[in-house]
Amino acid sequence: MMAFPFETPYIRALGASPFVIGLIGSLGYLVLTIVRIPGAYIADRYGRKQIIVTMTFAVAISYLFYALAPDWRFIVIGAVLVNLCLIYQPALEAITADSIPPEKRGMGFAMTGVIPSIPTIISPLVAGYIISTYDIVLGMRIVYIIIVGLSLAAAMIRLLYLKETIDKPRPLKLSEIKTVYKESINSIIEAWRTIPKNLKILTVILMISSFEDPVFRQFSALYVLDVIGATDFEWGIAMTVLTITTLLVGIPLGKVVDVLGRKTSIILAYLIFIPSTLVFIYARSFIELIIVMVIFGFGSMMIGPAFQALITDMVPRSKRGRIMGVIGSLNIIMMIPASAIAGFLYEFNPAYPFQLTIVLGIFTSIVVYLFIKEPIKREE
Repeated sequence: MMAFPFETPYIRALGASPFVIGLIGSLGYLVLTIVRIPGAYIADRYGRKQIIVTMTFAVAISYLFYALAPDWRFIVIGAVLVNLCLIYQPALEAITADSIPPEKRGMGFAMTGVIPSIPTIISPLVAGYIISTYDIVLGMRIVYIIIVGLSLAAAMIRLLYLKETIDKPRPLKLSEIKTVYKESINSIIEAWRTIPKNLKILTVILMISSFEDPVFRQFSALYVLDVIGATDFEWGIAMTVLTITTLLVGIPLGKVVDVLGRKTSIILAYLIFIPSTLVFIYARSFIELIIVMVIFGFGSMMIGPAFQALITDMVPRSKRGRIMGVIGSLNIIMMIPASAIAGFLYEFNPAYPFQLTIVLGIFTSIVVYLFIKEPIKREE
């Protein structure tokens, strides 16, 4: 969270246009899609922990390309390496789902978002101060060096304390990677055939919804700095406000997901997101930006746990890695064109990408209301 608010301004300062920034994002999503296929299979067959630990160390080292990049082309290398290492994502999703009781999944997923975020309350402020002091390029180099160190610490914690959740995991050998990739594709196809129609509809909904993610992830910072007119430090404050909001409301809203139900919570979240995005587009002051960040915090801490809990409710533990892997991969496939399209639209008019998310949000909420049914019996 130190780098996230300032990553796209940093890449632009290294010479990339908004469209090129979108293309870099598309490339990263493409690589992530490719590696999640074997990642999901490895999580179910070879265990969760070993791939999580190994690749967390690799992610940490990969961020050196961001820290030392002389121009935006080195960011491309860093983006490819980081996303290659994120092969462990399906395993992390599966080990989290394995560890939460069915009746507490809304709150459980909310807690996994809230508790690790506690230290990030001050991180955007720290990054904003560093960048305001040293300028965007030197400041971000310092930020990424800090991230390398913290990521190595996270890898050590996972090595020492994470516990495996499947029985008798096999050690993965490099010689088996080619075979694993082929088998994983076949396994995922077979897993997809066995999942219920309701989950397939939910997957399509998630794919449409995921088209919105690159817009905010990659272009909200540029919009805030270019159009709303906030300073780097004010943007850091806004992101801190967003973090504090998610921490304060995350666990209570996770309980709301368990009480109201997953479907109702998703629709309610969209009723929060759609008007707040409109306010974001027309915001022209720091105060308006702060108000939007607070509202975004409420929406994000409801929709994320609701979607995660609903998927987990529908998927058996034995197939959770593969099915979550294929759902995640399909979502990321949608992000590949979304990132480039958002960059293309931003160059025409910075508001266009965010206007598109409003249209998609309205469509998605209608589809959820009409077609999604919660399972009567939730999977363990």
